[in-house]
Amino acid sequence: MPLFSQVGIGTVAPQSTLHVEGTFQVSDTNDVCDADKLAGIGPTGRVTNVIVGENLTLTGNVLSANTGNNNAFYKIATIPISTPFSNFTFNDFDMDISGVNNDVVIFRLVGATTNFSISGIIGGTDGRHIIIYNANNVNMKIDHLVGSLPQNQIDTLGPSTATSGIGTVELVYDGTLLKWIVVNIRD
Repeated sequence: MPLFSQVGIGTVAPQSTLHVEGTFQVSDTNDVCDADKLAGIGPTGRVTNVIVGENLTLTGNVLSANTGNNNAFYKIATIPISTPFSNFTFNDFDMDISGVNNDVVIFRLVGATTNFSISGIIGGTDGRHIIIYNANNVNMKIDHLVGSLPQNQIDTLGPSTATSGIGTVELVYDGTLLKWIVVNIRD
């Protein structure tokens, strides 16, 4: 039979291995290592691990926000494309946004020699923000809710839209509606 003991400080009925009823203090830690976890008090009063979200980092015993005006930046990926004929349509366009390009925001499209369309983008996840930069001297059209699989389609909030040559289209994926939404276009 394994032995199990509990220590109570300020209580005669400890509910955990160490149960402190009241306050406690830790002194002389000597800071010999970097913390890699945070602790908090749960609803039952137990000390528990606190999960650090993806927008926070704990480095050198300092908790920091990863976003904000002072340290925000956009990663850029160059995506070579080929337009075999005028007004070629990229259905279910795969820029690997859920894979190798999962942290990329700006996708620079290069190599188009004729006008082209994009009817949908593979890999949308709720809240995913991307900017498609048409770096070609040809028009890029964004088709409105046609051509691609429904979960990859783009809602231009009206008729299809296009850049007149070089320009950008900014999109956000709506995980509830399961489609991309155009939020900005610049020529």
